[in-house]
Amino acid sequence: MFSLIAILLIIISIVLIAAVLIQPGKGDLSASFGGLGSQFGTMFGMQRTVDFVQKLTRWLAVAILLLVLIANKFFLGPKFEEIKPVTQGAKPPVNTMAPPPIEAPKQ
Repeated sequence: MFSLIAILLIIISIVLIAAVLIQPGKGDLSASFGGLGSQFGTMFGMQRTVDFVQKLTRWLAVAILLLVLIANKFFLGPKFEEIKPVTQGAKPPVNTMAPPPIEAPKQ
């Protein structure tokens, strides 16, 4: 089951990278990536394409977030709870730079 979630995370991550690269920006690099942005623009209309790609980006990000939380809660959680902290049972450090004790003045 964990392998299935890991594979889904990898696939969704790759699709998210592609969705971010397709989005039009100030420089409009979509032409450098095979013109995919302009192809979507002619198919749906430019404004609908921007809306679709933005919604797709949001949904993919939410899907990644949920899959990571599920994987962490159900598959990785109990293993890490059993591990004791490194400092448990360790002796406290000795302060070697402590000032010498102050003696009371002799009368």
